[in-house]
Amino acid sequence: MEIIGRPNPEDAPPWCPYFFSLVPESDLFDALHRNREAVLALIAAVPPGREDYRYAADKWSVRDVFLHLNDTERFYAYRAFSASRKVDISLEFAPERETYARNAPPRPLAAIAEEFQLLRDATIHLFRHMTEDTIDFCDFPGKMRYSARSLGWMTVGHATHHLRLLLDRYGLV
Repeated sequence: MEIIGRPNPEDAPPWCPYFFSLVPESDLFDALHRNREAVLALIAAVPPGREDYRYAADKWSVRDVFLHLNDTERFYAYRAFSASRKVDISLEFAPERETYARNAPPRPLAAIAEEFQLLRDATIHLFRHMTEDTIDFCDFPGKMRYSARSLGWMTVGHATHHLRLLLDRYGLV
């Protein structure tokens, strides 16, 4: 596909329009590319020694937030792939909220940035080869409704949400 427009809010869980609203672009590919550059720029701007900063004791560190973005990129891409292939994967919708803390060995921000770039490039490639008749499929009765299109936009909105938190609450610039 060359252009992927905005999703139908009914093709996503009820909290997703918030994430959609954080994305100003009208084309998913443009949004994915710009967001990738914003994430990578912010990772590069983290001052030395600030990676483990938490704005409160019970909050994630800066490093944890970026690990969470990588985890979520994987989860959303897998869900988008499955939805576009009409495969019911029967996963809880948000296990990624906790995965950053489980078995994630600490690694330098440069390695996290490299991983994010590779994951985002794979996400872009995944969407580039979807078709009009599969990108909006969402028909698993009794399951949470979402389409591949909505998951693409959620990917960008979710990352944007965390970039804003990193700027506002963690004091990154």
